Amino acid sequence: MLVNTTIISDSTNGSWYERNGFNLGIMAIIWVFLALIAFNIVGGLVGVIAAVFLVDDPTNIEALMQVLSEQTTVFFWINTTGQITVFALGSLLVTRLAADSGGRRRFLRLQINSDTHKYVVWAILLTIVAYPAVIFLGWLNAFLPVPEWMAEMQQSMDEMIAKLLGSEHILWMGLFHIGLVPSICEEIMYRGYVQRSLEKSCSIWIAIVVSGLIFGAYHLQITRILPLASLGILFAYITYASNSLIPAMVAHLVNNGGQIILSTIYPEILKQELNADADLPWVLILLGVLLLIILLILFHKRYFANLTTSLINTSE
Repeated sequence: MLVNTTIISDSTNGSWYERNGFNLGIMAIIWVFLALIAFNIVGGLVGVIAAVFLVDDPTNIEALMQVLSEQTTVFFWINTTGQITVFALGSLLVTRLAADSGGRRRFLRLQINSDTHKYVVWAILLTIVAYPAVIFLGWLNAFLPVPEWMAEMQQSMDEMIAKLLGSEHILWMGLFHIGLVPSICEEIMYRGYVQRSLEKSCSIWIAIVVSGLIFGAYHLQITRILPLASLGILFAYITYASNSLIPAMVAHLVNNGGQIILSTIYPEILKQELNADADLPWVLILLGVLLLIILLILFHKRYFANLTTSLINTSE
């Protein structure tokens, strides 16, 4: 089976960054900070515009936050606007500096290869099977020391999200704003631009791990940084192995969309807290973790088998 690999260089000319002596990995990390700032600015502007129409006194922050918590559509569009304009379009623009001329899609891995559909199936399977491990990491995360102000901010955010997801007729809106949009925009930025830039600056495994950690930290949820980072690392490895961004996008959609569907069917999930005192189904979690390890080994072997076949066919 033929498979595109990342060991083939894009071009001998190099990108604008490379021609001018900039390290792609460092520039990608700088972009993450700039994107986070820009995301909040865009969200703030959308919030101000909403305030003009929804609140009698736009300077009354408390009244504005109350309206946003009640107007789910506005709250979702604040996040979605930032995702599309900054994470997706912004990263596409920055990629022009990091990729060779005409090679943005290849740089970001925005491509469908002959076996991408098979990696999509693997991505879905790994994401579902990883859920017990994610729960365990969430429980483990509860033992990490968290500043009180961060814990309060996280609790306030959780309450707002729970209220939003508990609203009527929220399923399709949630699937679009929390499922589809992040699965495209965040993947373009983190598994596309950031991971690819790190790959060109350091080893593959460092790029996979670091991009996953950055993804976990970006959410600004220290109480969930371990499960978020682990999912980021899993998506990063799937992206590298498949040489396509599509499987990670689908996996991201399955993860986020699955949580939206479950919270709609079982609203009590939103009230459950995963803390150090939580009584977890340890037998099921252990079995789930073991199954995940087995599947990752099989997935890894499949990738290297395809890579070997590709190299043989290329040499012939």
